[in-house]
Amino acid sequence: MNIKIKAETNPIFNSNFNYGNIKSKYGIESLYFTKNEKPYMIVAGELHFSRVPRESWRRELLKMKECGLNTVSTYVFWNFHEEEKGAFDFYGNKDVKEFLKICKEIDMPCILRIGPWCHGEVVRGGFPKRINRMTRKRTNNPIYLKEVEDFWNRLYEEVKEYLDGETVLAIQIENEYSGQIDHIKTLKKLAEKIGYKAPFFTMTLWPSNKPDNELLPLVGGYPDEPWSGKRRKTEPSNRFAITPLRSDTLIGTDLIKNQVKSDNNILKTIPFASCETGPGNQVTNLRRPFISEKDGYGVCFAKFAAGCNWLGYYMFHGGRNPSGQLMQESRKTFYPNDCPIIDYDFQAPISRYGECRSHGDLLRLMHMFTKYFDSNIVTKNAYFPKWNSLNPKDISFLKCSVRMNEEMSGYFFVSTYEKNLKYNDFENVNVVIETENKSIKLPEVDIKAGSMFFYPFNIDIEDIHFDYITAQPIAKLNVNGRTTCYFVECEGVLPKYSVNGVEKELDINIDGQCLENSKIKLVVLPIEKAKELHIVNNQVVFSKGTVYVDDNIIYCETTEGYLNSQIIKEIDVKNEISFEKCDKTSLPHNSYLFSHSKKQYYSLKVPSSLLDDNFDVELKFNFSGLNLQVFSGKTIVNDYFNIDGNFVMRLREYKEYIENGELIFKTSDRTNFGAGHVYQEIVPEKRVNNLTLESAKVVNLVSEDV
Repeated sequence: MNIKIKAETNPIFNSNFNYGNIKSKYGIESLYFTKNEKPYMIVAGELHFSRVPRESWRRELLKMKECGLNTVSTYVFWNFHEEEKGAFDFYGNKDVKEFLKICKEIDMPCILRIGPWCHGEVVRGGFPKRINRMTRKRTNNPIYLKEVEDFWNRLYEEVKEYLDGETVLAIQIENEYSGQIDHIKTLKKLAEKIGYKAPFFTMTLWPSNKPDNELLPLVGGYPDEPWSGKRRKTEPSNRFAITPLRSDTLIGTDLIKNQVKSDNNILKTIPFASCETGPGNQVTNLRRPFISEKDGYGVCFAKFAAGCNWLGYYMFHGGRNPSGQLMQESRKTFYPNDCPIIDYDFQAPISRYGECRSHGDLLRLMHMFTKYFDSNIVTKNAYFPKWNSLNPKDISFLKCSVRMNEEMSGYFFVSTYEKNLKYNDFENVNVVIETENKSIKLPEVDIKAGSMFFYPFNIDIEDIHFDYITAQPIAKLNVNGRTTCYFVECEGVLPKYSVNGVEKELDINIDGQCLENSKIKLVVLPIEKAKELHIVNNQVVFSKGTVYVDDNIIYCETTEGYLNSQIIKEIDVKNEISFEKCDKTSLPHNSYLFSHSKKQYYSLKVPSSLLDDNFDVELKFNFSGLNLQVFSGKTIVNDYFNIDGNFVMRLREYKEYIENGELIFKTSDRTNFGAGHVYQEIVPEKRVNNLTLESAKVVNLVSEDV
């Protein structure tokens, strides 16, 4: 297969952007963002402070930072803080001031998404009931604007200390707005009148799709569309394809129909930035997509390959709604979908309990590249071959790109993965990149179906010029006076390097190869080993578990694994826990189990000493039913819409409930009709409703000085 990529001149220039209202270290060019006048990649991930226990905020933010994120995004849900007029609540898990204080302490700038309408699968999109009853809400109605002003004034008192141009990087106004942009501008003026200041004010590009020089437009896209309510596999839609089109017109179609495609020519003058690139998906009752490792990585990889220079992930860290309340959107609240009452795990790279999943490891490798191998990747334009067709089921051609500079030094990106679509292998792929007066031919390779990778070409490392290196770069470090470059194998591609047309093979191992007559060492890691790689204080650390660094101490959190030479052994405590069927119990929220079948009840008893003596305890259950709920007395404290038959609970979050006595589980089974008839990618057996405790293990927390 022959592929030609033509690189047309796309100069970088200063434009008439007016996205900020404060002097700061951040700036913007037509292609990328800057920090201290140097090109800068913003890597932002969503974590909702009000959906995560306050005592774990610092730890979980540090985990995100270890995954390569340099910014956190968060919603401020109005009804979490002022459901009743004038009764403000900024305490406990809702203390946004304390959250921002931690962000400043650990140098993790924050994007505040202040609404007033947020969505986020929260009831009424975050509106208090009185606001939702208004006939002219989300307009320039003076009565509505006065209510917004009152709330924003009170919120300002909490956050004003951190509107310093550093802690709060950006403020998003509204969300998924389908009206005239004039209203969003009115809200921005109102925020500025109150005193809100930030380097950037942003808006979602969908569905208005009208880029504006006063609000930075941000795009989105997800691996599936559970909001659609379709009870079948998602049709391929190029959401995983490396494409020059930035916005996904399928996002948000539960609330807004007939979205308009973006004017891609206008967007070429604005840096490619996203706020809702999805490495996961929330489940709804009718639709349960399973997010695999490649699903969670694929959309994000494609955006990066297409030139995205502000990577904004939603969600990067899962969470939960407050116990004992009904804060989730549902059909009872006139929304198209039913969401779990409590669970907001989102199948995110970091779970609601703080465990880094495999797609989080893959994303960390991609982010490390932007920090430790090529911090100027943002200055490299993305170029694409001509597509045979826009039909997302057309697998006759290769979806690929290059990101390179004017000297034609850069990276070749390829993806042959699309959820629910099977590609064929591409053999003898020959890529030629052309500019007006030069061309480069990349090495011939075979590309396996389902693979995603990139490799460098025409690059200099120290004093050696490489024609190419067919392995994906991770980091470039000075180790004992030698420049050591770490790579991960490209799936199905033999790692090789070429210098002056002479090609040599590279071994895949942790030891690497020193190049003759140079101070360069090339290390190509197998994928599973690369997923254990961390860089701390310019040192390479390998660890199996969830890692974070705090005050020059590296921590590893896992049930079993290792941290450098420390072996973390499994500690089984299943015999200390009682889990058995019990008699029917009168409990609320039965309708949210969405099944008319006979329910099952189980009792869980845990000795409080287990949590006194250990960092945490992880329970894993096998579940064959539709949905389950967990209660302490009459208070619902957890729930689960079955995705893959594996239900996980970490118990520290429930310590106060455990100390008060048993937890009761209530389960329902899947039916052939009604609300119990759902789409599940991993299909359990119908009319079966079993819940068994598979394992109970101590979650260990070990540390080392670095």
